[in-house]
Amino acid sequence: MSAVIGDVWVVGGEQRVLFYEPREWAAFKKALVVRVTGGRAERVLEYESPAAHVPDEMPSHVFKAATIEGGTENGTAWLCTQTEILACDFPSFSIRRVISHPFFNDLHHVTPGPEGTLFVAVTGLDAVAELTPEGEVLRLVSVLGGSPWDRFSATTDYRKVPTTKPHQAHPNHVFFLDGRPWVTRFEQRDAIPLDGPVRGRRPFEIGDNGVHDGHVVGDRLHFTTVDGRLVTFDLRTGRRDDLDLNTLAPPDDDRALGWCRGLLPDGDRAWVGFTRLRYTTLRRNLSWLRHGFRESEHHRQHPTRIARYDLARRVLLAQVDLEPAGLGAVFSIHQG
Repeated sequence: MSAVIGDVWVVGGEQRVLFYEPREWAAFKKALVVRVTGGRAERVLEYESPAAHVPDEMPSHVFKAATIEGGTENGTAWLCTQTEILACDFPSFSIRRVISHPFFNDLHHVTPGPEGTLFVAVTGLDAVAELTPEGEVLRLVSVLGGSPWDRFSATTDYRKVPTTKPHQAHPNHVFFLDGRPWVTRFEQRDAIPLDGPVRGRRPFEIGDNGVHDGHVVGDRLHFTTVDGRLVTFDLRTGRRDDLDLNTLAPPDDDRALGWCRGLLPDGDRAWVGFTRLRYTTLRRNLSWLRHGFRESEHHRQHPTRIARYDLARRVLLAQVDLEPAGLGAVFSIHQG
């Protein structure tokens, strides 16, 4: 299924092809940004972090969730690798600046805040950092309370540590309500204010599977869950709406959608990203079965792709396969 579409940029990584399945923290050989034009994807940026900023053995090079600000006129694309923040010109993606600190481990999202500072989900330390645009550290806040240094060492270079898993919270995405930062927590299936309770707003309880994106569009707050649901809250009334994208697949297609991550709301429509499921993901996440997935794990999976939905009519409009461009995992989707 395809359709003529405008330019969309998709951020993620190219997976390694090996005779065995590598660990997640060693899975990607190149960080990628691809541009989707007219239903076809092409690479616009390939990147590998320098040796000083990554583990010494089989480092993973991948872009996690990004933010684009300023549009196509003097815009900036803020990208993050596992251990770095990149400031790039947009839409050329020429790299202006690379920011890296020893406590950067498994970064998952970077975004400018209302005051111009940068917020980055430091997932490996279950924390969120606030920095100046030039990279000066202003604070590092645990998403579990207390100090990150209660559990981690302030003298360790975590860029050289392949993984700190299992994470206790796994913060994924930072967004802003009333000018204040909030963050999604995968393990707790919720979104909380970074700086503690906010009068008049309670944490958002998402459900029974891991939450990823958090996007504010007007008076609505949108989340994805990795099993393929869009959860939307009306910020005025508190009303919640759940849309299970698994129910919108063609009736003769009983394959699992894939790992749902990456969301670009656009009025009554939205782009949603799906990453091809690895066999270990299928084995470890039996909840996929509740969506009618009946194929053997050795049968064909859906490819890594983006899909466009009409949320009002609840129909699938278009899909774009990203694997011909080498993109094996989607982390965020953007327009200029």
